[in-house]
Amino acid sequence: MSIIKCPECHKQVSTMAGTCPNCGIKISGQLRTCPECGGYCLVTQENCPECGSPLEPVQAPTPSLALSPGKEGQKEPTRPTRRNRAGTWILVITIILLPILGGAGFYYYMQMLIQKEQHDYEQLAKLSNPEFYQEFLSNYPNSPYHQEVYDRMVVLEAEAREWEALQKGINRASVSRFLQKYPSSLRQRLCEDLLDSIDWHDAQALGTEEAITDYLKKHPSGRYVNEAADIKNTLLLTRVTPEERTMIRGTLEAFFSKAIANQDIEAAREAIPDTTMIFCDNQKADAAAIVQYAKEKMEKDVIGLHYIIGQQMNIRRERLTDGNTGFAVEVSLQETISRSDINQPASKLYHVVAKLNQEQKIVSMNIVKE
Repeated sequence: MSIIKCPECHKQVSTMAGTCPNCGIKISGQLRTCPECGGYCLVTQENCPECGSPLEPVQAPTPSLALSPGKEGQKEPTRPTRRNRAGTWILVITIILLPILGGAGFYYYMQMLIQKEQHDYEQLAKLSNPEFYQEFLSNYPNSPYHQEVYDRMVVLEAEAREWEALQKGINRASVSRFLQKYPSSLRQRLCEDLLDSIDWHDAQALGTEEAITDYLKKHPSGRYVNEAADIKNTLLLTRVTPEERTMIRGTLEAFFSKAIANQDIEAAREAIPDTTMIFCDNQKADAAAIVQYAKEKMEKDVIGLHYIIGQQMNIRRERLTDGNTGFAVEVSLQETISRSDINQPASKLYHVVAKLNQEQKIVSMNIVKE
């Protein structure tokens, strides 16, 4: 846009103005330049208003389109091209597909949320911490599992409090009560392991065949079944039959009531092997040494010696120093000494540790005062 002198009134006017504001002559689209001086002229002027040079007349433009019959001055409508028609169809299809694609995307998004909720719900079955249940309720406040998850969370909170209290004093009774109260607890396996350890500890403390058998009965698939089976087999090999116990008691009673109490050398020979034995720190004691031990107890006023073997007698099979299997015996022994002065009886209690061979012969014995 430029400011020029109006070719008619010579006042200043814009080349883009529709008409001159001073004289009212049409300006826009009606200007041309003088070929001599370069000044602005109207297309209708024959001479330049600046230099007076004659101007060439302006030829009217030739119409590019034929006029329709009976409609002179009107242009024939332009037909749309193939490119314009394709663009129009694309626009129409886009307008139609946008809502469909948007709806499909929204549906897919909702399905993903539903699947995630289902997955998170199924994972809760593997968890015992109430915090995970609270997190699920916060993430899915409108879940169809809301009430079920909430009820389960309340139970788990109570279970967690009792489990914490149980840790302060673990024993068979407390663990059993917990399992009975929460039979579906995810801590069930842990409780079973605790009971397994407790029962095995008790069985080991007793060390009897009955205790080991009881453990195996309670825990057939327990952690210590192999060790328990080995111990049980060992106990079976070392088991002493009732008949053997009776014979061993008879051997000891005859030894003390005859060989010791009566200083009977034949009874002493009958009780021990053909060779020597270990007797009260004597590594090579024979029948005579045993009788001499008894005679030393016979003081001047002693009338007789009396012995009673305790009812509780611990007997087990054991491998002896010669490599053969024999019996290891522990029993209490009460000794009563009769004197001529009936007011002076003496009674002592001893602990006897002895080993006998398969023929029920005493191969070693130690008598210690309790």
